[in-house]
Amino acid sequence: MPMLTAAFLGEQVTAEIAILNRSAVALAADSVLTLVGSESGKKTFDSAEKIFELSRYQPIGLMIYNNATFMNVPLEVLIRRYRETLTSGAFRVVAQARSEFERFLLGFKASDADRMEHFQLMLNSEIDTINKTVLNEKINALLTRKKKRPATLRRIAEGVIQKRIAELTKVPLKNQVFMKDVSFEAFLQHFASEIRSTTENGLKTTMEEMSESVFDGIGKLMFCLLKSETRSPAYTGLVFAGLGHDDLFPSLESVELDGVYFGQARTLNPQSIDIDRAGPTSAIVPFAQTDMAERFIHGIDRNFERDLQELMSDMVKLVIERGGGDVAGDGFSLVNETLTTFRESLKELKDNAEAKLNSVVNHMSRKELGELAYSLVELTSRKRRYSTEIETVGGPIDVAILTRNEGFIWVKRKHYFDLDLNPRFRLPKAQY
Repeated sequence: MPMLTAAFLGEQVTAEIAILNRSAVALAADSVLTLVGSESGKKTFDSAEKIFELSRYQPIGLMIYNNATFMNVPLEVLIRRYRETLTSGAFRVVAQARSEFERFLLGFKASDADRMEHFQLMLNSEIDTINKTVLNEKINALLTRKKKRPATLRRIAEGVIQKRIAELTKVPLKNQVFMKDVSFEAFLQHFASEIRSTTENGLKTTMEEMSESVFDGIGKLMFCLLKSETRSPAYTGLVFAGLGHDDLFPSLESVELDGVYFGQARTLNPQSIDIDRAGPTSAIVPFAQTDMAERFIHGIDRNFERDLQELMSDMVKLVIERGGGDVAGDGFSLVNETLTTFRESLKELKDNAEAKLNSVVNHMSRKELGELAYSLVELTSRKRRYSTEIETVGGPIDVAILTRNEGFIWVKRKHYFDLDLNPRFRLPKAQY
């Protein structure tokens, strides 16, 4: 498999914020670009562009996160190419801009190798997981065996594959249109050769132990994977925000694009926010690394919330056991009831905190929206800098404001050149 050169591959190595109220949208993003896949592990640069003006004729912006390439072409190149195809302000609403851009990506000419690379990455990731699980089970079997002969690697691998298939079928893809008319037989006809060669080279079993059941199992696993909500490391996040012709107030559309198969985009986690008089009048929406923004908005981030729930569960179980109860029996329902009450109470506290903040955001000026968006990205950057983690958020922070009258306005923007030496780029509507 060729070395993957896509940026943001393997983890959400960026921080982005969109803030909307009835007058404007503020977009902010850091500049760190992380290359994953080199022999040295990870390498970071602080020069990435993640915010783009999608149209010269309408105030619509696009932010990207995670994998910054599509079919081995940098997305910034494709976005600018797409912008050149627009000759007028044709988008009625922001959702239309999203669908049209996705159609443009699907129509981009690519080689079979480019199309196959995403599938190969997913396949290698699954085989790596199978190898680790098989090795652990084999070691456990050798340590605990008595007179019974331990299972062969093939039998262990088959069990691991079936367990993985069961996990994937529990989270079916919400995008029901994707591969709706593609049968498992048609899928195998297209990918069987790749599955067989990658499995033979990557699965740590001897060829004598390899069987058609293993190949068939991995084929079914990959088919279930594509039809599930499971996200690969190479997904690309797309965030569209601004105003179309028919939009009275700003709106936001986001989606995660996770490969193209059989001419269809595999899309996950779609999100739509429409600022309205009767509905939400403001919103703060973080993307990629969201922990610090969540703490600012809700007072707690999802990882800390999960840890609290586990702690609550352990405490309730301990109380039941100390009282002479049976956690696996009558105490089981008590644990579930306590956790349900805890989640509901915590959600109410989070919603109240968010509502209070949104009541302030609703009345913020355009300048203040930009300052808040900048501060939330800066907060995440500082957190990463003063921790033992790799600095996956940092560098200059770009900020753009989108309004009906002024259009797409850069508030903060980095340059790779000196503006004083290139005065022509100071002209209005200059594209660079």
